[in-house]
This record gives sequence, structure tokens and C-alpha cells, in this order.
Amino acid sequence: MTNSVATLYAAPEGAPVSKDYALTVDGQEAAVYGIPSRYGHPVCFSYFDIAGPVKIKVTVNFLPGGEIEGLTVHPLALGITARRDGNTFTFTVERTGSITLLVNGDYENRPLHLFVNPPDHPPPPGAIVFGPGKHVLGYDKPIRLKSGQTLYIAGGAWVEGIVRAPDAHGVRIMGRGVLSQSTVQGKHYAGGDTAPLGIVLTDCQNVIVEGIIETRAVGGWCGIALNCEGVRVRNYHVLAPVIWSSDGFNPCNSRNVLIEDSFFRTGDDCIAIKGTAGGSILSSPHIPPDTQPAVENIAVRRCVFWNDSNGVLVIGPETRAKHIRNIFYSDCDVIYRARHGADLGVFGILSLHGTEITNVRYEDIRVEHCNNQLFCFRFTEKIFSIPGDQSFPGGISGVSIRNVSVGYQAKGPRSEFSGWSADKQIRDVSIEGLRYGGEVVQNAEDMGLQCNDWVSDIRFGVSSDKE
Repeated sequence: MTNSVATLYAAPEGAPVSKDYALTVDGQEAAVYGIPSRYGHPVCFSYFDIAGPVKIKVTVNFLPGGEIEGLTVHPLALGITARRDGNTFTFTVERTGSITLLVNGDYENRPLHLFVNPPDHPPPPGAIVFGPGKHVLGYDKPIRLKSGQTLYIAGGAWVEGIVRAPDAHGVRIMGRGVLSQSTVQGKHYAGGDTAPLGIVLTDCQNVIVEGIIETRAVGGWCGIALNCEGVRVRNYHVLAPVIWSSDGFNPCNSRNVLIEDSFFRTGDDCIAIKGTAGGSILSSPHIPPDTQPAVENIAVRRCVFWNDSNGVLVIGPETRAKHIRNIFYSDCDVIYRARHGADLGVFGILSLHGTEITNVRYEDIRVEHCNNQLFCFRFTEKIFSIPGDQSFPGGISGVSIRNVSVGYQAKGPRSEFSGWSADKQIRDVSIEGLRYGGEVVQNAEDMGLQCNDWVSDIRFGVSSDKE
């Protein structure tokens, strides 16, 4: 259709195409991909660009029509209802963003993630370009970016490989295609395998990551910014639904980081803000935090999250940093937090070391379904196999929780604040407009909040300017 406002990209030969769904966008057939998940069923996704409203038609092929009770469109805050005709559903998408479709409300059996992008822009002259098609690079030959370089992964490209940018400024990673880490030694994931991290930015300044999809079916983080200054991540889509330790994007000892308009589905923390500088925490847990680069001025906004294990938005647990401050989360949706992993909160501040963690805000966040604690603020000496050292001074203070809503929480409302000692406390936490199933939380009992002796000045407010 030459007059369509949608741009679609053909699937490259050899890419993992799925027949579980048939999808059209303004009458054009869209490629649907299927990648492994921990549930034994694939996770499906598709992507396309739009310059205005488009009509989406989805046909469910993996269930007979009589077994399909319905299809829901998430985040629910979008307010989109699909019209049904047998096993085909139609709805209109007005704007860009991330949309997830669930059949029969089933989070484990073949959800379909749609990444609706704005129109793409061509790469600048001199960019490293991967055009449409499948490109298998291997993890021993990373794509290396120097100052001023752009990596462009075009729509319709599927790149099996990793990216490294050491000590660079003005680096850009862009496009519409897929960067994937799905195999180890040529073999597809079979459980427990790890591979080098996907995107590693080290000692960089003024970096942009935008537009691409990253899929990962092996252990190890999808992306990290280590001791970086000025990183902007936008319209970035992560699908790592298989194994623990596959964090989405982790700013570590970094400053002035903005993550916006992105989607994260991960087998571990979606975004973990950490202090990991100074060498391996497993071999060197006792490095004084105040000798390490600070973490500050990090904002996450207008993002959509799905977490298959551990946490969604986490500060820590590695906290070796001069300080951690000015962390802002706003206008985000959490579709699902699964039952797997430790009960460390959808939103966690977990400190294995000292350092002052202060000025943290959670505002206008909608949690649809979680099987975990909601908030977990805790000092600890060890998490999993990760050792800590609580001999260093520190504290958690100046936290604001405002206009957070929860649709469903397994076992009812529950959260935990656990300080460490009289001189290492959790204090000055303001909770306003927190809602469970539409009911406003007015006190710790309503929230299911458990506190130990080293927690003070927790304040509840019932008023909200978001109705």
C-alpha cells in the first residue's frame, strides 16, 4: 500500500520467524519472530515504523478459536480494546511505543510484543552499517566503536554479535534491526550458558543508543555503561526472557544518564543502577565505596517493563560508589513481574556496601501484575553468591514514592524496609498516592510494610493530583 503511514521490514533468511501469529499493519504483512523463553513456549515479537495512526490485525494461530477466551492489550493504561472476529483481533494504534498482547491473560504462553517506532533516519556518512540480512559475527570479534563513530543496524537486519566502545565520546548505536546473543559456541541456548555482555560502554561520554532491538538467550547482561558521562538510551527494546543474570541496561558508576521510551523484558533486573567499579566484586568485595566514581543524575521515564526474575528497577546490590544520588523513575508501566527469583521487590534499593543513597523518586508508575514484594529497601552482607562489606558508612534517605498504583499483587500488599544499624538507617521516606486496586494506602499496615528497628521517618499522604 503506497499510501500507508507504516514502514515494515522483511525478515532476513535464517532469522527465527514464528507462525504463532499472523500480523498485518495497515493491510501489510508484518514479520513475526519467536525466541526462546524460560516457560517452554516462545516469546514472539514484531516491529515497524509509523507516521500516524495504523490499523493492526492479529490472527492467533497456536490455539483453536474455541479455546481463545480473549486478547488483551498492554499496558492497560493505553486503554486499547481489540475487536474480535473468530481468532482474529483488530485495533488501532495512534502513536509510537511498546505494546504487548496476551491471549487468555496468559503471561507464559506466547505473548506478542510489538515495537511501534517513529520513522527511521539514515546513518551519517562513515557509519558502520549492517544492512538487511543475517550477519553472524561471533563473540570473539566484537563491533568496536571509536570516538565519533556510529553503528547502524538497519531494519530487516539480524546481527549475532556484541558491541564494545572503550574510552570513546560521541558514539551512537542506532537503527531498527536486531542485535542478538543467542548461541554459545554455535549451539543454541540449552540452559546455564553464558556469553560476553552485549553492549559495553566503558569510560565514554555523550553516547546515544536508540531504535534497535536486543535479544539475548544466554547469561550475562544485555548492556552496561561503566563510568560513563552523558548517556541517552531511547526507543531501545530488550528481550532476554530465558535465564537469570540477563539484566537489561545497567548504568554503573555513571553520571547523567537518561533512559526513555524503551521496553525491557529480562530474565533478571530490567535496569540495575550499580557501583561495580574497582574490579570484580566476587574477588574484591572490600574496596571502600568512597574511592570509586559516583553514581548520580539518572532518569528513567516513559518505559515499559516485564521481568521474569528478580527485580524491575533496582539500585544495587553492588554499591561501591562515592555516592548514589538523584535517581528518578517516572511515568512507567510494569506489565508483569513473574514468580521466579528472590523476593527482593519490584522496586529495590539493595546495598551490599556503605555509601549514601539519597534523593530517589518513584512517580506515576503503574504496576499491573506482580508476584513479588513491591518495594524492598535493604542492607545485607550477601545476595546470592555476591559478597558485601557493611563496615563502610552509609544510609538510604530522601526517598519519594508518589502516585504508584498496583493492579494485582500475589499474597496481598507487602514491602520491606530493613536498615543495618543505628548509624546506617533507612530514613526520610515519603509515600503519597500509593494505590492497591484503586484503594489509597494510608499507613504501613495498608501497604503490608515490614520495618526493622533501624527505619525512621516514614510518612504517608493520601492526597494526589493524579486521579
